[in-house]
Amino acid sequence: MIINFKKTLPLIYLLSISILFFSCSNDSEENINSLDSWKITSFESSEKKVSALIQDNYFLVPLETNDSSLIVKIEKVILENDRIFVLDPLSPQPVKVFDIQGKHIRNIGRKGGGPGEFNNPIDLFIDGKYVYLYDNPENLLRFDLEGNFVDSQKTGVAGFRIEKNKDKGYVFINGGTEPNLMTTDPSFRNAKSFFPYQNRTVDQLILSPLSKLQDGTVIYRRYLNDTIFSINDQGTPIPHLFIDHEEKAFKPESNMNSDQLEERMAEYAVNQLFLENSDYQMLYFLNSMNPYFSLRNKKNQSTYLINFMNLENDITYTNPLAFTFSTADWFLAAIDPAQLPSDLSNFPEKAKTAMATTTEGDNPVLLFCKFKF
Repeated sequence: MIINFKKTLPLIYLLSISILFFSCSNDSEENINSLDSWKITSFESSEKKVSALIQDNYFLVPLETNDSSLIVKIEKVILENDRIFVLDPLSPQPVKVFDIQGKHIRNIGRKGGGPGEFNNPIDLFIDGKYVYLYDNPENLLRFDLEGNFVDSQKTGVAGFRIEKNKDKGYVFINGGTEPNLMTTDPSFRNAKSFFPYQNRTVDQLILSPLSKLQDGTVIYRRYLNDTIFSINDQGTPIPHLFIDHEEKAFKPESNMNSDQLEERMAEYAVNQLFLENSDYQMLYFLNSMNPYFSLRNKKNQSTYLINFMNLENDITYTNPLAFTFSTADWFLAAIDPAQLPSDLSNFPEKAKTAMATTTEGDNPVLLFCKFKF
């Protein structure tokens, strides 16, 4: 039903092996000396409780469960004007809208071949008064915030991720066979491509390759490249952040075969999921096959690092707790009700109230939080 980071870790590791083997290329890399650098140390933080990391203004939203709101898998969550938009491409009603208390308000669009209908919805974003739904291969549908169909455009790009680059155009993760990243002007006429694929299938498995900051800046992450990019007004990726794993950074040799690569990978660090908001940068990575969770305060450069399996979830007691989305400057975790303990007596009052009527089989409960160190 939801993304479970613990269950996906072995799969993610295996994918990282394949992706590294196929994705390393001879692209010219940036000089990182003048680039903002996040140094990942080997020293773990002493604090292990989630409650000590997040601000007291966190809130939990149990998403209402009914026949038309049932969620199969959350692909994306957007919080906009006290409305929660959930993209669930596996559901017959892929775009669901809830209020801030979790009540199901409506679904947007429906599957089919007519105006306002779609066949393969794979991404979604909100810009001003409109909700945009990206229907693969190259159809961008526009709805108002009440779910009424407005119009649609052909993008000319058969991608699988899209973000609006402020008012300068669009950014795509391309679904073709050559460029991994494409940008276009607002009319989809002038397209530019970057970072050729080495293997399309595995490159498409990148976790959250595009995200957007609160100021509208689009962030791009290429798998197994320790440089995070942002997209400038000209639609060009520029270095944004270098994640420095120091001696644990993996530098493959060109003559390695897949067996040698897999053997060496167990010794190094591989980034899995990167998220950022106005104040913090967040990273999940594997270090010698062990999962780690790290935070960085962008203003004072302080950092937090812990083995992910040691992070104690004393909010909902569904260990481990993975923050897998960022929206409206909140970091977001989805909690599967099937993992909730039967006894809620140890829960904080806020969590106890939110979970009081939640039962196994219900939709996920969303935890919105901001960090405080």
